[in-house]
Amino acid sequence: MDYRKADNTSSSLIGGLSAVARTLYALLADGAERIEPGTPGLEELLARGLIVANQWKADHYVLLESSDVLRRQVEIELRAVQARVARVLETARLVEELPRRPTSEEGGMKFLATLEECREAVVEITHGVRASIWTAQPVERTPKTMEKSTPRDLDNLVKGVKYRTIYLDSARHQPHQRTWAEKVTELGGEVRTLPGGFQRMVIVDGKEANGRAIISDHRPGPGYLSRNTGWLVTNAGMVAQLVAVYEEQWNRADPWTGGYARFASSVGFTSDDEKILRGLLERRTHESIAGELGVDLRTITNRLGRIYKSLGLNGGDKFSLGMAYERHLAQRQERPQAADQ
Repeated sequence: MDYRKADNTSSSLIGGLSAVARTLYALLADGAERIEPGTPGLEELLARGLIVANQWKADHYVLLESSDVLRRQVEIELRAVQARVARVLETARLVEELPRRPTSEEGGMKFLATLEECREAVVEITHGVRASIWTAQPVERTPKTMEKSTPRDLDNLVKGVKYRTIYLDSARHQPHQRTWAEKVTELGGEVRTLPGGFQRMVIVDGKEANGRAIISDHRPGPGYLSRNTGWLVTNAGMVAQLVAVYEEQWNRADPWTGGYARFASSVGFTSDDEKILRGLLERRTHESIAGELGVDLRTITNRLGRIYKSLGLNGGDKFSLGMAYERHLAQRQERPQAADQ
């Protein structure tokens, strides 16, 4: 087969991947072996982490299983968030070290060396809040902590303060946190959850002129990255950067109103759909899955296309497909639990 005859006339993007890259990926999925250097779409597939070079055979490439692609993408996203936070702190330290001329502009960074200082700083920045409070808590919250925070959170919501928070997915299985989420969302608060790996922070009036924030300490070395140390940030530029980091985390998180499931509506996967998705998560090849179902490869491809379409996803977006299947499993777990209540 002459791979140079693949459709290389279109450079338009389909779901974030060019048409030529999709054509080449399909050739590889059909069993293509040697791909000539410079083939249209090759560099794009490599850059997106969908394929890797075969180190034992020149100009040969291997399609990565969906679980590997998902894991690599998650790692890339988390490293990017951590790098942005590290840059904020590095810039703040640099600004503090450089000589400055007198100015009327207020702002800067203050290190919080103890848990008590962190708590006092939270009280300080939330006192007199005008517009919003955004928090991200990648730690377990105790019943005592939630009991203390609930009246304050509800009072702010009644006053018209916009409230957002991100918790760990594990919060969905903690009765005291489910009760809190139900009360907060009933008054218009927004709550979402993530599996983990996000940055702990509190941002008050982040998009206002006097925005301020508290973040965990991220300096390398012994004694750092502790939940008991942090930074009070009042510099407007730094707060704006932290708002961007928070919004990136928020967009990755799933809405939660106090139940177990990650999404409110069910995904209609058939029995064969589940076998295909389960096989992909187990890193099995399309050939192996087709053999289990007693169908040919084209049937597997067609069924995957139908699943993508039913979910409103772009074909080949395996990361979102995996997330949708995870939500389906979580929701199916919720139904018998809800029936027992």
